[in-house]
Amino acid sequence: MLVSLQGLAQHKENEAALAEHSMINVNEAAAKSAHTLHPDAQWYPEAGLGLFIHWGLSSVKDLDASWPMITGWGLASIKLDSAEMARVIRERHYNINNERPVLTPNEYWAMAKEFKPTNYDPDKWLNAAKEAGFTYAVLTTKHHEGFAMWPSNYGDFSTKNYMGGKDLVKPFIEACRKHGLKVGLYFSPPDWYFERDYKSFRRPSPNNPDFPELDADLNPRTTKPDPEALKQHKAAYAALVRGQILELLTNYGKIDLLWFDGKAPIENATRVVTPEEIRKLQPGIVMNPRMHGTGDFRTFERTPPAADPGDVWAEFCNPWTNSWANSNTIPFRSNAFILGQFVSMRAWGVNYLPSVGPKADGSMPDAVYENMKVVEKWMQVNGRAVKGTGQLPAGELASVPATAQGNYRYLFAIPEFKSNGMYEKDRLPAKDTVLTLKVPVKPKSVTLLGSKKALSYKYANKEVTVTLPASMRSNLVDVVQVEL
Repeated sequence: MLVSLQGLAQHKENEAALAEHSMINVNEAAAKSAHTLHPDAQWYPEAGLGLFIHWGLSSVKDLDASWPMITGWGLASIKLDSAEMARVIRERHYNINNERPVLTPNEYWAMAKEFKPTNYDPDKWLNAAKEAGFTYAVLTTKHHEGFAMWPSNYGDFSTKNYMGGKDLVKPFIEACRKHGLKVGLYFSPPDWYFERDYKSFRRPSPNNPDFPELDADLNPRTTKPDPEALKQHKAAYAALVRGQILELLTNYGKIDLLWFDGKAPIENATRVVTPEEIRKLQPGIVMNPRMHGTGDFRTFERTPPAADPGDVWAEFCNPWTNSWANSNTIPFRSNAFILGQFVSMRAWGVNYLPSVGPKADGSMPDAVYENMKVVEKWMQVNGRAVKGTGQLPAGELASVPATAQGNYRYLFAIPEFKSNGMYEKDRLPAKDTVLTLKVPVKPKSVTLLGSKKALSYKYANKEVTVTLPASMRSNLVDVVQVEL
């Protein structure tokens, strides 16, 4: 059985994303976008390909970012009687019926002592990204774990406290500028370290309302916070979030993109730093809507949009492996799959943001460079089909994702995978493929981009029918160029 990119695997990933979003106060469905008209921001809809870099304490143990410290995932789908609940608590079997590892938050944060990026080389990262066709990069300056990757004057959990004030954000920004990539900074307003004495580190479980909240050692909380102490904590929380955002906006020169990920659990969370304040400091910046509820572009995560999102700026982010941050020990998804997602998004004018993760020593895993090289070679042959192109003109329609530029049309033949498959082992053998394109005039030529070999086609009833033989297919996405 064959499935599209909207298959079961994506459905499961979407469920996971929704569960995580609910815990950081993100409501993607309700988000609104109204993009800035500032001339310095107009690069965004044409950017095409960005690189998401998830890096932080989790790299010490090759874990995903932040989420391993949250437990109780399997409890959300089952109901426990009192005896079973007592057993789960006694045996700390919180991830019942779930594969996620159990790591206490305190064990997670202790990795800060081992996080020593002595081989940090963003220049090498971003040179490879530039060669591969990436046009912007986004670095996690602070994930939900709460560790700030620069020597922040706010809070006590940053490089200032653990590595003598070494700034990991500045070299990234400088490397972006050196290689001509737009600078993107990810920032999480939810800060679980700062919130550690008040937060429950268990996924909410409506089926088990009596299950106790868990502290930073994953033990049941037995006391309620003092109201006055809680009030002071939330005021300090707001000051921390505001102060760190302003540091990022004022300490490093021009920032092109700000990628928020949630709202802090405090009153008036969207007003801690307003969009107006941000644009006063960085007039040409673009922002996503995950903090303020409205932003310059929509953010689709893990599951691509099911249809053309319309006349809005938009982006689809997805891990290159099945982990946002771990690119060291987890297999990479097939580049045929990754490029398939990329071209599908460009057919709708949506940017694509695959994620990789450096190692704890600051070096990027060899596999990242190897996969970037595959993308680079593909772009050398097929880049004109995704660079400077737009959607098909009104009235034209293709049977596969397609782009247009002038009198050229580009049809993408995407490899097929076994049900739920995303990896090379799941890719099915190439087969003869028929592609159609409704256009008002007969083509001047139809060729396979790169090889420039002519393809057999018919034109009838204002529709081009192209036959792409299996013998001419590659292991990646093939591009049929139609010249009108």
